Amino acid sequence: MTDPYRDANLVCPACDRTLREFRGRLVCDTCDGIMLTVDDLVAGIHDMTSVVATFEWTHEKPGTRKCPHCRESMSRCHVILHLENDLEKPKPELDRCATHGVWFDREELAKVFEKVAGKGYGGGVGRKGPMNPSRVDDGRWSAMFPYFGGRGGF
Repeated sequence: MTDPYRDANLVCPACDRTLREFRGRLVCDTCDGIMLTVDDLVAGIHDMTSVVATFEWTHEKPGTRKCPHCRESMSRCHVILHLENDLEKPKPELDRCATHGVWFDREELAKVFEKVAGKGYGGGVGRKGPMNPSRVDDGRWSAMFPYFGGRGGF
């Protein structure tokens, strides 16, 4: 019997088991890996920080794992995250397909998110930048609480 939620053509690059699609992403229930597009990764970081991250792929070398989408060999690399004036260098060595995105083994995505947690302005959904940079730079705490009329709810 086949599982209707799995596509037999999409194979996990880490354990060769069949992948399933979950909200547009490929996931492996056996090894807990996930394939994200770069745009998806940018959106996830933006949700945490309100900053649009850019990436620099370093130490790229040919890998042995195949992309689940195109079956081409992915490269092994590290990523440097550029978050405005901050540079973050998560530890995991990642598998990257230049066309389809990045494969994260168990806990690798968490290690990337760990590096960006607390950066930027936090809670980035729909936010475009600092609340009011001139008032924040002047040390006015009320700039951080505009939704309470600038009084911090007191």
